[in-house]
Amino acid sequence: MPMPRKPVPQRHCQYCAAPLERKNYNGRLEERANYMRRKYCDQRCFGNSLRKEHPTLAALQKRASRLRGAECQACGATTNLAAHHVDGNPANNALPNLMTLCGSCHTRWHWGHGKKSLKRQSVCMFCGQPARRLDMCQKHYQRFKRYGSPFLTKKKHGLHGFVLVEELPGPPAPVNPNSPTNP
Repeated sequence: MPMPRKPVPQRHCQYCAAPLERKNYNGRLEERANYMRRKYCDQRCFGNSLRKEHPTLAALQKRASRLRGAECQACGATTNLAAHHVDGNPANNALPNLMTLCGSCHTRWHWGHGKKSLKRQSVCMFCGQPARRLDMCQKHYQRFKRYGSPFLTKKKHGLHGFVLVEELPGPPAPVNPNSPTNP
């Protein structure tokens, strides 16, 4: 006599709460152990359960790329396309908010609407020249790295020696014509 069938408990999908049923695979009923491990009714519910409440920017861009058109709306190019959000909110993927633009038109659109380059262009805090690192120009940064102060510089002293002298910013000191050191 065959073994009696074990009762199958009623289970529900963790995403949509629909009742789970044992599936048929090639005419055979799904194994009970597999049914007990299954948490979702189908692949769509499983995929939707993986969606995060606060997705990353890359995930939002991926979702928007599925909705973009086949050509740039500005120039008609078919390569290097991106989905542009008109309101600037990457989470708003409503069709009226999306524009399909190629890379150059996308950049041009942002420049034309007040967005500047992502690189911050700062100026040296001592002389006003374009800064490179630590808000200092190349000259002051090198002095800071070598001597510990952006104002110190090496001056020749005598025939064979050098001495560190502090150069403070500002206008040069006036030259006294009666000074004995003035040639």
